[in-house]
Amino acid sequence: MMSVSLSSGYRQRGVALLIALLILVVVSLMGITAMKTSMFSAKIATGTQVDAMAFEGAESAISDAYRHLETMSSDDLQFFLGGGIMRRCLSGGGSTDSACTASSRMDSRGLINSGSRIRQEGFQAVPGGQVSMSGNSVIAMDFNFDIVGDAEVEEFNIDNSHVQQALKRGLVSNSDLMSSALQGSEQ
Repeated sequence: MMSVSLSSGYRQRGVALLIALLILVVVSLMGITAMKTSMFSAKIATGTQVDAMAFEGAESAISDAYRHLETMSSDDLQFFLGGGIMRRCLSGGGSTDSACTASSRMDSRGLINSGSRIRQEGFQAVPGGQVSMSGNSVIAMDFNFDIVGDAEVEEFNIDNSHVQQALKRGLVSNSDLMSSALQGSEQ
């Protein structure tokens, strides 16, 4: 009888080892799944953060363009009568009146390339203003502008563009207005 109880004891120990290994495999799979979920969540968080940085870069470029447009004199606005497009680039040290290059970065980490384009979309005489086509008089005009803010985070292949409109009042001489009208009819 003793031999029967010993042989059944050996079988139980083998089953316990098999159950312990099965539990170890299940716990390992749960750990791997949790790790993959955590890594996926981290990627989503990084993507959201980078997208927000690109959004803010484009908005900063538009804000800079608005500030620059506010400081422009009537003489500076003449540039736009011929269809000119002004480009501005934000960098860590401020902004420049030129297009951004590949090395232009606005943040301390060197990730965001941000700039703007200002383009005149038309103009009209100010209501109630005096319009005279003789002599060398000036006319008060409202210039309509489109401002495009662009931001790029090249390392993550994310671009963000925003368009806003602006209105700026300026004085235009009759001669500049006439030459602008002639250029427009030739195009």
